[in-house]
Amino acid sequence: MSYPEDFDDLLIDTKAEFMRLAPKVQVAYCLHRLEAEVNNGGFHQFFSNSTGEYVTETMRALVEIGATKTSELLKRAVSIGFPAGYPSDASQYESLVADFDDVVDELDALDQEFFKYADPLSELVNKYLAKSI
Repeated sequence: MSYPEDFDDLLIDTKAEFMRLAPKVQVAYCLHRLEAEVNNGGFHQFFSNSTGEYVTETMRALVEIGATKTSELLKRAVSIGFPAGYPSDASQYESLVADFDDVVDELDALDQEFFKYADPLSELVNKYLAKSI
């Protein structure tokens, strides 16, 4: 299994479907979606799209692969995107994410940090997948 190539076509429609994936596939899926969304439209897009339901799992996945800098970046983005805290019921993320106009400058700065890839995500995911097989 190779990241990201083997995860390009993996589409998950429901949280239940996600939960049926093997744990290592869940990790790779979360990181692939994080990269795809942030690189396409920033953290606000990551939060606003269906990937917003996987914030907790994505934070856990970053820790699992040892991406400490990206994990801290996501935590900061969550505190900006969800000023009242990320919902305990992740299905409520869409109604609770901050209005983009209110947080655009703060999130944009974090987007720019993300684009620098302080953690080599592909390398870390592939190392994780190799040791988890």
